[in-house]
Amino acid sequence: MSPNPPDKRHWKPAKKSFMESYREALDKEKSAKEKERQKKLKALEAAEKKGEAGEEEAEAPVVAEAPRKKTREEKQAEHLARIYKTLVASVLGILTGVISYLVIEPQQVTGIQAYTILAFFIMAAGIVVQKHIFALVRIGKPTMGAKDWFYQGFMTFAFWFIAWTILLTQGT
Repeated sequence: MSPNPPDKRHWKPAKKSFMESYREALDKEKSAKEKERQKKLKALEAAEKKGEAGEEEAEAPVVAEAPRKKTREEKQAEHLARIYKTLVASVLGILTGVISYLVIEPQQVTGIQAYTILAFFIMAAGIVVQKHIFALVRIGKPTMGAKDWFYQGFMTFAFWFIAWTILLTQGT
Protein backbone atom coordinates (compact mmCIF):
# COMPACT_ATOMS: atom_id res chain seq x y z
CA MET A 1 0.00 0.00 0.00
CA SER A 2 0.98 3.56 -0.38
CA PRO A 3 2.41 5.39 2.59
CA ASN A 4 -0.38 7.99 2.57
CA PRO A 5 -3.74 6.34 1.93
CA PRO A 6 -6.25 8.71 0.36
CA ASP A 7 -8.91 9.93 2.70
CA LYS A 8 -11.84 12.15 1.94
CA ARG A 9 -10.00 15.37 2.67
CA HIS A 10 -7.21 14.85 0.15
CA TRP A 11 -9.06 12.93 -2.53
CA LYS A 12 -9.63 14.86 -5.77
CA PRO A 13 -11.77 13.35 -8.51
CA ALA A 14 -10.30 13.26 -12.00
CA LYS A 15 -11.13 16.34 -14.04
CA LYS A 16 -13.69 15.92 -16.77
CA SER A 17 -12.48 16.47 -20.27
CA PHE A 18 -13.92 19.27 -22.35
CA MET A 19 -15.84 16.82 -24.52
CA GLU A 20 -17.44 15.13 -21.51
CA SER A 21 -18.57 18.49 -20.15
CA TYR A 22 -19.85 19.47 -23.58
CA ARG A 23 -21.79 16.22 -23.98
CA GLU A 24 -23.37 16.65 -20.56
CA ALA A 25 -24.43 20.20 -21.41
CA LEU A 26 -25.93 18.99 -24.69
CA ASP A 27 -27.81 16.22 -22.91
CA LYS A 28 -29.22 18.69 -20.36
CA GLU A 29 -30.28 21.06 -23.14
CA LYS A 30 -31.87 18.22 -25.10
CA SER A 31 -33.81 16.95 -22.10
CA ALA A 32 -35.01 20.49 -21.28
CA LYS A 33 -36.27 20.93 -24.85
CA GLU A 34 -37.98 17.55 -24.74
CA LYS A 35 -39.73 18.44 -21.46
CA GLU A 36 -40.91 21.74 -22.96
CA ARG A 37 -42.17 19.92 -26.05
CA GLN A 38 -44.05 17.37 -23.92
CA LYS A 39 -45.61 20.18 -21.89
CA LYS A 40 -46.83 21.91 -25.05
CA LEU A 41 -48.22 18.65 -26.44
CA LYS A 42 -50.15 18.04 -23.21
CA ALA A 43 -51.56 21.57 -23.38
CA LEU A 44 -52.68 20.96 -26.97
CA GLU A 45 -54.30 17.64 -26.06
CA ALA A 46 -56.12 19.27 -23.17
CA ALA A 47 -57.37 22.05 -25.46
CA GLU A 48 -58.59 19.47 -27.99
CA LYS A 49 -60.43 17.53 -25.28
CA LYS A 50 -62.15 20.71 -24.14
CA GLY A 51 -63.27 21.36 -27.71
CA GLU A 52 -64.61 17.81 -28.06
CA ALA A 53 -66.50 18.00 -24.75
CA GLY A 54 -68.62 20.84 -26.11
CA GLU A 55 -67.22 23.48 -23.83
CA GLU A 56 -66.31 26.91 -25.08
CA GLU A 57 -63.34 26.47 -27.36
CA ALA A 58 -60.28 28.15 -25.95
CA GLU A 59 -57.43 29.28 -28.14
CA ALA A 60 -54.77 26.62 -28.18
CA PRO A 61 -51.25 27.82 -27.59
CA VAL A 62 -49.25 28.11 -30.76
CA VAL A 63 -46.58 25.46 -30.91
CA ALA A 64 -43.56 26.28 -33.01
CA GLU A 65 -42.09 23.11 -34.37
CA ALA A 66 -38.35 22.79 -34.43
CA PRO A 67 -36.95 22.80 -37.95
CA ARG A 68 -36.29 19.28 -39.06
CA LYS A 69 -32.99 18.32 -40.59
CA LYS A 70 -32.97 17.86 -44.34
CA THR A 71 -32.13 14.54 -45.84
CA ARG A 72 -29.27 14.10 -48.23
CA GLU A 73 -31.68 13.84 -51.17
CA GLU A 74 -33.42 17.10 -50.21
CA LYS A 75 -30.08 18.88 -49.95
CA GLN A 76 -29.02 17.56 -53.34
CA ALA A 77 -32.32 18.63 -54.92
CA GLU A 78 -31.95 22.15 -53.50
CA HIS A 79 -28.37 22.34 -54.69
CA LEU A 80 -29.36 21.30 -58.23
CA ALA A 81 -32.17 23.87 -58.22
CA ARG A 82 -29.68 26.61 -57.25
CA ILE A 83 -27.35 25.49 -60.05
CA TYR A 84 -30.21 25.59 -62.58
CA LYS A 85 -31.24 29.08 -61.40
CA THR A 86 -27.68 30.35 -61.79
CA LEU A 87 -27.38 28.68 -65.19
CA VAL A 88 -30.62 30.30 -66.38
CA ALA A 89 -29.43 33.73 -65.20
CA SER A 90 -26.04 33.27 -66.88
CA VAL A 91 -27.45 32.08 -70.20
CA LEU A 92 -30.08 34.83 -70.29
CA GLY A 93 -27.41 37.42 -69.48
CA ILE A 94 -25.24 36.26 -72.36
CA LEU A 95 -28.26 36.01 -74.65
CA THR A 96 -29.44 39.55 -73.82
CA GLY A 97 -25.88 40.81 -74.35
CA VAL A 98 -25.83 39.28 -77.84
CA ILE A 99 -29.31 40.66 -78.60
CA SER A 100 -28.22 44.12 -77.43
CA TYR A 101 -25.22 43.94 -79.75
CA LEU A 102 -27.36 42.84 -82.71
CA VAL A 103 -30.07 45.46 -82.13
CA ILE A 104 -27.76 48.42 -81.52
CA GLU A 105 -24.90 49.23 -83.86
CA PRO A 106 -21.56 49.66 -82.08
CA GLN A 107 -21.07 53.15 -83.57
CA GLN A 108 -24.25 54.35 -81.85
CA VAL A 109 -23.07 53.39 -78.38
CA THR A 110 -21.38 56.44 -76.87
CA GLY A 111 -22.22 57.19 -73.28
CA ILE A 112 -25.74 57.05 -71.90
CA GLN A 113 -28.17 57.67 -74.74
CA ALA A 114 -31.43 56.21 -75.93
CA TYR A 115 -29.64 53.26 -77.51
CA THR A 116 -27.82 52.29 -74.34
CA ILE A 117 -31.04 52.59 -72.38
CA LEU A 118 -32.68 50.28 -74.94
CA ALA A 119 -29.91 47.73 -74.28
CA PHE A 120 -30.53 48.07 -70.53
CA PHE A 121 -34.26 47.42 -71.09
CA ILE A 122 -33.40 44.33 -73.12
CA MET A 123 -31.39 43.09 -70.12
CA ALA A 124 -34.29 43.90 -67.76
CA ALA A 125 -36.59 41.90 -70.02
CA GLY A 126 -34.20 38.97 -69.59
CA ILE A 127 -34.69 39.19 -65.83
CA VAL A 128 -38.48 39.20 -66.23
CA VAL A 129 -38.33 36.22 -68.60
CA GLN A 130 -36.58 34.22 -65.84
CA LYS A 131 -39.74 34.26 -63.74
CA HIS A 132 -41.66 32.60 -66.55
CA ILE A 133 -38.88 30.11 -67.24
CA PHE A 134 -38.88 29.10 -63.56
CA ALA A 135 -42.65 28.64 -63.72
CA LEU A 136 -42.36 26.44 -66.84
CA VAL A 137 -39.53 24.34 -65.46
CA ARG A 138 -41.02 24.38 -61.91
CA ILE A 139 -37.85 25.54 -60.19
CA GLY A 140 -38.71 27.11 -56.80
CA LYS A 141 -40.44 30.25 -58.12
CA PRO A 142 -42.88 30.53 -55.16
CA THR A 143 -40.12 30.19 -52.57
CA MET A 144 -37.89 32.92 -54.01
CA GLY A 145 -37.72 36.09 -51.98
CA ALA A 146 -36.36 39.55 -52.73
CA LYS A 147 -32.79 38.47 -51.97
CA ASP A 148 -33.03 35.59 -54.45
CA TRP A 149 -34.44 37.83 -57.18
CA PHE A 150 -31.72 40.40 -56.52
CA TYR A 151 -29.14 37.65 -57.01
CA GLN A 152 -30.81 36.50 -60.23
CA GLY A 153 -30.97 40.06 -61.51
CA PHE A 154 -27.35 40.77 -60.65
CA MET A 155 -26.13 37.59 -62.35
CA THR A 156 -28.10 38.45 -65.49
CA PHE A 157 -26.80 42.02 -65.42
CA ALA A 158 -23.18 40.91 -64.95
CA PHE A 159 -23.28 38.43 -67.84
CA TRP A 160 -25.15 40.91 -70.05
CA PHE A 161 -22.58 43.61 -69.35
CA ILE A 162 -19.60 41.30 -69.94
CA ALA A 163 -21.02 39.77 -73.14
CA TRP A 164 -22.09 43.11 -74.60
CA THR A 165 -18.76 44.76 -73.72
CA ILE A 166 -16.75 41.92 -75.31
CA LEU A 167 -18.85 42.10 -78.47
CA LEU A 168 -18.54 45.90 -78.66
CA THR A 169 -14.76 45.82 -78.27
CA GLN A 170 -14.05 42.90 -80.59
CA GLY A 171 -13.43 45.10 -83.65
CA THR A 172 -10.96 47.41 -81.91
